[in-house]
Amino acid sequence: METMYSYMKYLIQEEPIITDEGKQIEVFHLDIQNDTAIFEEWAKQFRRNYCSDDELDEMISSMNISSKEYLKNFKLPSDFGIGLSTMSGDFGEILVSDYLENFGKYVVPRTRYNSKVNKDTSTQGSDVLGYKKDSLNTANDEVVVIEVKSSSSNSRSFEAKNKLQEAINHSDKDFERFSTSIVASYLKLKSSNIEQANLLKRFLNITDTPFNVIYGAVAVHSNQSFNINILKNVVSKHHRDYQRLRLLVIHSDELMNFIKRLYLKASEV
Repeated sequence: METMYSYMKYLIQEEPIITDEGKQIEVFHLDIQNDTAIFEEWAKQFRRNYCSDDELDEMISSMNISSKEYLKNFKLPSDFGIGLSTMSGDFGEILVSDYLENFGKYVVPRTRYNSKVNKDTSTQGSDVLGYKKDSLNTANDEVVVIEVKSSSSNSRSFEAKNKLQEAINHSDKDFERFSTSIVASYLKLKSSNIEQANLLKRFLNITDTPFNVIYGAVAVHSNQSFNINILKNVVSKHHRDYQRLRLLVIHSDELMNFIKRLYLKASEV
């Protein structure tokens, strides 16, 4: 794909898992390779979720500090305490955002991470929102609302292995909160990306101008917490949009170690 980030080729699709309910779970292995150029590109794109190039240039000039000082002290989560958990969660959400853009051809505005009051806590609202317009028929316009739960450590506990069930359960909350998240994103984009703001404006009024809403639940696992048998046991039939609910799992080896390396590099580019 023309717009694909180079690191997206590390996502290798595997055989889907069929749950005991008969629901299909898409599965991808994030097979990270030792490629310095791709790693730097990934880190820079990752950092831009938190801080644009323009903001970085302006703030290091105004504050007379290095870019690394600004990013580590004011923008990126700490690599200890609750910051470590936020790192894992943010990484999973950003990875899914990249996946939707590159594989699903959705527009995924990046407004969730660049204006945090506390860099070490997660942002409230729907985790990932993607938008798609049909130029021929507005009735086909679509918003995808994804709940993402991550387990990046080497833990083999049941709680760590059961993240997809947690994402399914939390996805039900998106019925109430996704419209609030759209409004919040639109207001931020009005001053930073007018093209994307104009796109989101179409999705502000579902009553008068209906569009499709697709819900999804995603788990991002280390290989240590990735467990096929537990995934087969997830229950989604109580979800309010059970028939159309999309399920996805991404797993990778030594994931937490990679996430720490990525954040460190992001503070340098």
